[in-house]
Amino acid sequence: MSLSQIRYFVEVSRTGSIREASERLNIAPSALSRQIQNLEHEIGLPLFERRPRGMSLTPAGEIYLRYARAIGLETDRVRHELEELRGLRRGIVRVYTVEGIVSDILTNVIAEFRAKHPGIAFSLVTIGTDDVVAAVRDGHADIGVSFHGQPDFAVRFVRRIRDPLRALVHPAHPLARRRQVTLAELLSLPVALPQPGFGIRRLIDEQCRRLGLSIEPALETNSIEALRGFARSGAGVSMLPSNSFQREIRLNLVAGIPITDRALNQCSMDISVLSGRRLPAAVTEFLAVLERGIANADGQRRDER
Repeated sequence: MSLSQIRYFVEVSRTGSIREASERLNIAPSALSRQIQNLEHEIGLPLFERRPRGMSLTPAGEIYLRYARAIGLETDRVRHELEELRGLRRGIVRVYTVEGIVSDILTNVIAEFRAKHPGIAFSLVTIGTDDVVAAVRDGHADIGVSFHGQPDFAVRFVRRIRDPLRALVHPAHPLARRRQVTLAELLSLPVALPQPGFGIRRLIDEQCRRLGLSIEPALETNSIEALRGFARSGAGVSMLPSNSFQREIRLNLVAGIPITDRALNQCSMDISVLSGRRLPAAVTEFLAVLERGIANADGQRRDER
């Protein structure tokens, strides 16, 4: 039985007349009568007694009417919930991201979105790039934001924004006055690097293999903040994408120096979703706002340069 049949049954039971019900439902009387007969055939019992002055419910019809009304209420509830989602009055968006963009970009975009849609909640988890892509692939995240993510057949990269690696040092560090620097020079200094599993580290390791360079980090960590702190302290050099230390640049806490190695300029900030998935309304809307927010931040950074 279909929802249409249930709706037809309720209207006939309410009016007691095929003709009157057909006028209200905007359906031909013959078609409505046939639908009621089909419904009775499916149930296996007559639902109405046909009388000269109309139709009245049988005992089976009385039972079925209670069911039909319950279905109607449940349908209205579901429709209301769907309307709430369509209007972005309720919902949750699950975001997995690398730590580097949380404070400068992502939290600002979330705040902007919630100012317009306060009923939408967020779940925000920070992990390494490989884990971000895996979370999207496994359905734990609606949206992933990472640095230089590896291709995955189940994950679609909605946007990849070029974000070159920079050497990060204290403003008083000798390198701070340099216009550019090579990876080989950086590795001769105390250097802090992300752990394997981060897209940043993958790029650096690949370039080291190409050049035959060895890496002996003074600090190896899964914390982007620890990498920034290492540079702020003057202890040595960190390597991070430009968008991950813009706050420190504005406050003159660090200096960022371009690295000449072309491979390290191929780093990107990536926004990913599960391939082939029809995203919920709240996720779709936030995704558009996030893309604009990252693009605007990138444009502002380029203007400041």
